[in-house]
Amino acid sequence: MRTPVNRRVVAVITGLALVASAMALSAPAGAVAGFGDIGEDRFFTEPVQWMVDNEITTGTSPTCFSPDDPVTRGQAAAFLWRIEGFPTGSPPHPFTDVPAPWQQEPVSWMYGEGITTGTSATTVSPDDSLTRGQMAALIHRAAGSPSAAPSTFPDVVRSWQSVPVGWMEAENITTGTSPTTFSPDDPVTRGQ
Repeated sequence: MRTPVNRRVVAVITGLALVASAMALSAPAGAVAGFGDIGEDRFFTEPVQWMVDNEITTGTSPTCFSPDDPVTRGQAAAFLWRIEGFPTGSPPHPFTDVPAPWQQEPVSWMYGEGITTGTSATTVSPDDSLTRGQMAALIHRAAGSPSAAPSTFPDVVRSWQSVPVGWMEAENITTGTSPTTFSPDDPVTRGQ
């Protein structure tokens, strides 16, 4: 059981959600961490700064964060692995489609912790966009798969998404894309 992981993931994700909610009301002035594409009026301004300060992201280039780009499965692995403090010592993953050196340990860690089983027995599809429903499932598993009521969003119909999204609702990690939608099949953006 990943009890230390559970508390840290929940605290970090909940903190990011609360900061993002607060940012909807006000945001600091100026570029964030040198990223010219993060304006002062965005809900993710402060969370992006926090991610840079805590070595969770370096952006897509030294001057861009690319907040409207979709998160890839490889990026999600790296973000979660870094949130956990760069754990080492995981057995190698079985996937043959992970060429990037910066993805090796994160994917191995996620596989070893049971956070992902990949997209097949030999692939994890690190360059594919991650959907909002998939991200909910990964975050929920990284938190130790805590019990929760099913999602209240009518568009969350897949059983493997319902409890993860319901848990995210209960923890105030998400309020959806509207009061009645979560949009589980939409790509999750880097800003989200």
